[in-house]
Amino acid sequence: MVVKWVMSRVATAVVVCALVSPAQAGDNFRKAGDVLQVALPVAAMVCAARKHDFAPAALRFVGQEVAVEASKHALGNASINQRPNGNSYGFPSGHTAAAFYGASYLSRQCLHSRGGKILAFSLATAVGASRIHANSHTVGQVIAGALVGVAFDRVKVTFEDKRVHVGVRYEF
Repeated sequence: MVVKWVMSRVATAVVVCALVSPAQAGDNFRKAGDVLQVALPVAAMVCAARKHDFAPAALRFVGQEVAVEASKHALGNASINQRPNGNSYGFPSGHTAAAFYGASYLSRQCLHSRGGKILAFSLATAVGASRIHANSHTVGQVIAGALVGVAFDRVKVTFEDKRVHVGVRYEF
């Protein structure tokens, strides 16, 4: 219930921002992507808090952010890390990774209708499309970001008896 309320407010905010802004339509699409790359993980964290799962969810989110930034810096000036606009540090798309982490968590834990799950992943896909449209990332960089985001939500790490157990959640 709360997640539906948050998602409807996010959608309303995106539409209002798009209508109020005097910028061009393409810039509005970029701005909507910027908003959604924050809104989806925030909605996921609100849901996680309500389910008493905030710490593990937040830790996985921070882990994916660290992995994205480490990857960008480790690749340096490699061609895969070059953005279409000529800048570096493009692989993978951090905006897309964050959005897909949020969408994946929401679809797995909070959204029980098929329509809600489709909406969450559609909004995350719009974030990736906005990054391509803004000439900030290539299609490959966006796909890599999406895979990183989903992977970090779906990986389960537990610590028992001084051992680390790693598993993958594959339910949709």
